[in-house]
Amino acid sequence: TLALKEAADFETKSSYAVTVTASDGENTATQAVTYTITDANDNAPVFTSNAAVSIDENTTDVVTLVTTDADTSQEVTYSISGGADADDFAVDQATGALTLKVKPDFESGKTSYAVKVEANDGVNTTVQAITVSVNDLNDNAPVFADANYDISIVENTKGPTLLETTDADAGSTVTYSLSGADADDFEIVNNTLALKEAADFETKSSYAVTVTASDG
Repeated sequence: TLALKEAADFETKSSYAVTVTASDGENTATQAVTYTITDANDNAPVFTSNAAVSIDENTTDVVTLVTTDADTSQEVTYSISGGADADDFAVDQATGALTLKVKPDFESGKTSYAVKVEANDGVNTTVQAITVSVNDLNDNAPVFADANYDISIVENTKGPTLLETTDADAGSTVTYSLSGADADDFEIVNNTLALKEAADFETKSSYAVTVTASDG
């Protein structure tokens, strides 16, 4: 019986050639023998796509899953296999496109997701854990503390009023600008709205101005 000393591994060596000599003590005969190794699906897929992903809020695309397989046949299908946020994800079995079902909103308090994905080559399976971090975008407008500033001031004063806004986005810097009928009569200094000159009731008893807050 002719046999290899070690089990064949297609991925290491796919064929062997050996010459066998038979002898009866006086006469010999030789025979060339070629072993061709058939590839078996004995290697699991290996993920090469990122396991840690960062995406912007308001987008559902996460990552396209990519694997390599040492075996000749590399037809891999993908699926969700678990993880804390598995129900929030979907994956295209053929292309490996991993997506969130709903656009993430950083301000909702959910800023990261965890999911496990699975690659299967028909015989072997590999699982990879993926973490997704959500980036905060400047997608919220500033909100004034008061919806309408209806202010009464005493004449001979400039009626300074502190402008206050909040912004749901982190790190937003708010600037103010003026428009409207009496915009030229006002100025903003250190977020404080005031008349440029002290009011005189006998000259003008009311002013109207529009203040616009912008976070850039």
